[in-house]
Amino acid sequence: TLFWEMTLRCNLDCRHCGSDCRADAAAKDMPFEDFEKVLRRIKETYDSHKVMIVITGGEPLMRKDIEKCGRAIYDMEFPWGMVSNGLLMIPQKIDGLLRSGMHSATISLDGFQEEHEWMRGVHGSFRNATEAIRILANEPSIKFDVVTCVNNRNYGTLREFKEYLISLGLKSWRLFTVFPV
Repeated sequence: TLFWEMTLRCNLDCRHCGSDCRADAAAKDMPFEDFEKVLRRIKETYDSHKVMIVITGGEPLMRKDIEKCGRAIYDMEFPWGMVSNGLLMIPQKIDGLLRSGMHSATISLDGFQEEHEWMRGVHGSFRNATEAIRILANEPSIKFDVVTCVNNRNYGTLREFKEYLISLGLKSWRLFTVFPV
């Protein structure tokens, strides 16, 4: 597995984020051509079919060229997936990502609306992430899961939240915790 942090830009303001990700990051996005050189070197030694590329950020969907990058990775015979907060993952974007060869996806959702939006710092982020989960959970061509940051505000509702995720069609759920900094 190779993680590519393709941008430091992000459209959320997460309480637990320890990175320098912001809507307008000081650092420019890594040009795909630079990452492509890395992939070519890896391909010289390893079977590209056995190296999973995970696109992360910031928020990868902040890059307008994500589908082009994904397609180029796929054309080099690497399976690829992404981790997203789901805010920009509308149905048309999902279709484009699937056409670009996306093999897997993870969406972050930290509980019901009040808890999630408190943790992620953006009103409306729960609705968008939930809609993306509903679509992706029912897409048979990819491996899909949701990741939840367990904290004092959502801990008491995790059982109910699990049932909610199942009602959306989710089959795989990961939990993690963070430590206050």
